[in-house]
Amino acid sequence: MSTLFSLANLTVLPLWALMIAAPRWRGTRWLLGSPAVVLAPIAIYAALVVPALRAVLPIVTRPELGPVQALLASPLGATAAWAHFLAFDLFVGRWIFLDARARGLPAPVISAILLATLLLGPLGLLTYLGYRAYRGDGVGARVRALLRLANEASRPLLRLAIGSLALLVFALLAQLVDGRLVLGASVWAKPAKFGASVALTAFTLALLLRHLEVPARGRRWAVGLVTWLIALELAIITVQAARGVPSHFNAATPVDVALFAIMGIGIAVVTLAIGYLGVRAFRQRFTDRALGWGIRLGFATMLFGSAIGGLMTTPTAAQRAQLRAGEHPALVGAHTVGAPDGGPGLPVTLWSRQAGDLRVPHFIGLHALQLLPLAGWLLGRRRRRDGAALTMIAGAGYLGMTAIALIGALRGRPLLDPDGLVVVLTCLVVVTCAVTASVVVALGRRRVPSPA
Repeated sequence: MSTLFSLANLTVLPLWALMIAAPRWRGTRWLLGSPAVVLAPIAIYAALVVPALRAVLPIVTRPELGPVQALLASPLGATAAWAHFLAFDLFVGRWIFLDARARGLPAPVISAILLATLLLGPLGLLTYLGYRAYRGDGVGARVRALLRLANEASRPLLRLAIGSLALLVFALLAQLVDGRLVLGASVWAKPAKFGASVALTAFTLALLLRHLEVPARGRRWAVGLVTWLIALELAIITVQAARGVPSHFNAATPVDVALFAIMGIGIAVVTLAIGYLGVRAFRQRFTDRALGWGIRLGFATMLFGSAIGGLMTTPTAAQRAQLRAGEHPALVGAHTVGAPDGGPGLPVTLWSRQAGDLRVPHFIGLHALQLLPLAGWLLGRRRRRDGAALTMIAGAGYLGMTAIALIGALRGRPLLDPDGLVVVLTCLVVVTCAVTASVVVALGRRRVPSPA
């Protein structure tokens, strides 16, 4: 079986090497011109699976985790599955290669994407589809236009966004080769999450600056503080991840205490800088009133969500007991309320599934800066008469949901298992916003004269 496994690799690796390393060679184009290049791994797959159809068919027609796991754990199942992956990945890689040639896309970029497809399959395909859309005339043209606008508004913030995306990619790749864990999660999980969040926030803030009337000096100071201090925080988070230790609440050594203190002071200053921009937004008169209210309430809710982060630095009951006893806890502060950090969490976000988690309202509040201005922009375009009122209702509802998420977290309830109070408050906010919006829409219709 090991011979077949190695043979299956040999049937596809030369083709991948040609597509990645010699995409412009005439021989590569000739070989990849026919779909027959995938026949070799298909033949190996068929040779393994067809004789075992009686055992395989019942498992694949009614798939369940246990039987599938048992099948893949066998030498036959693992080799057949590997041949299956090789055949389909090569077919997808060939399609990417030919499609990119037909579109005239740059060979070095496509070679990198093909390498990602070889190693990570669907993620490589997703990367190519995203890149193709970016280079296209539809969505891609709009994305390029947004990037140009962001660059014109604030090049430092756009660079911060691009650097944060690079950190996200690096952290995701690092998780593949570095199996170390911190509090039950990969050491690179926090750099990945912060990279994604900062990229989105920096890019949004750059676009919003186009709509804000801020004095040149104040604008320069606010952008500079946000850019450099957040970049410093990302650097510290990455360094701590490389060391294999927590970046937040870490009091294990004087170095860890100093690094966390630097991050805390930096984020406090960043919050003040963003608060300055929020004050300017509230003092400004916007031509598009709906967008204006989306920006104002986006800043206000973001500042509320940022303040929630300060609650995480409060020592837990167990940590306070250690401090009173004269002990030196390794961590001072926590995300989780009602359980230690590092327990079972939701996919990707890692929010606790057993207790309250302050990261939930923190996340919801911070990303109001993207959602509420977007809501204001959409409502302003579609409902010119009552768009501003509807945006204010949406902003009030979003702020209310952030507050409810905070209440649930402080009461020790996980996001997916709220208690009765949280359910009642959620229903109250939803119903109030829905009824108020309905009244506003109805009154707006009455003001519109009917056609003769």
